[in-house]
Amino acid sequence: MADHSHETLSPTAAAVGLSVALIVLFVVCALARILAPGLQASHAWVGLFTTAPVLSLRAWIEGLVFSVVFGAIAGSIFALAYNAVIGRAR
Repeated sequence: MADHSHETLSPTAAAVGLSVALIVLFVVCALARILAPGLQASHAWVGLFTTAPVLSLRAWIEGLVFSVVFGAIAGSIFALAYNAVIGRAR
C-alpha cells in the first residue's frame, strides 16, 4: 500500500471539485422545487444563490455562476487550510 501521508490538496482541484458539487446540488434542488413546489426540502438551498423565481433564466444564471464562485473560494480556502494543518501535523 502506498504511503500518502505526504500528500497535499491542490487548491485548484478543490476549487473545481467543490464548484461542480455546488452546481449539481443547485440543479437538483431547483428541479425538485420545480417538480414538487410544495416540498420545502430545497427552497432554502436555491435561495442561497438567488432571490429570483426558480423558473426564471436569471435564477439559473445566478445559481450556476454563484455556485462556481462560492465553490472556487471555499474549495481554495479549504485546501490551503488543510495543507497548513497537515504540514504541522507531521
